[in-house]
Amino acid sequence: MSASHSLLFTNDVTPELLNQLDSPPFTEQQLSTFDECALQVVKDQQTYCIAHPPIAIYRVAAEGSQTRNGGVIKHTASAFEFRLADGSQIRGAHKGDCVEYPDGTQALIVTGSGEANSNLALVSSYLSNGDQIINTPQDSLVFIERHGVPLAEDFLPTIE
Repeated sequence: MSASHSLLFTNDVTPELLNQLDSPPFTEQQLSTFDECALQVVKDQQTYCIAHPPIAIYRVAAEGSQTRNGGVIKHTASAFEFRLADGSQIRGAHKGDCVEYPDGTQALIVTGSGEANSNLALVSSYLSNGDQIINTPQDSLVFIERHGVPLAEDFLPTIE
């Protein structure tokens, strides 16, 4: 992990970004080369996206992510890596990884994307001390919340 990252990303989105999430990934020319089965998969996905538009995103936290109270994810046990725009590589964070504070204290990440999603830590994940992750240096991996589609019960559960 490099010492600092100039860009940090949150879960904040504009209506324009939400609309871009469902932009068709293929051109009409590319679609004309697909066989019937592949074309049906693409059409089914487009129908799903129209019926369930995106309403929120949750970015995956990584080394360099910061918390509301000044903590930073400095090291993770993950083998899952991101390449940043500057060419550096950082590892993704998971539930159970540590956040370090300037005074030397640590807290564990206690919520994330849920078991079905490898318990990845997210911007908005809570820590064992009640703090919360507020940003991430990576902008390539997000979970999309869609209208009418419930999130898994263990996806960012509330902490009592």
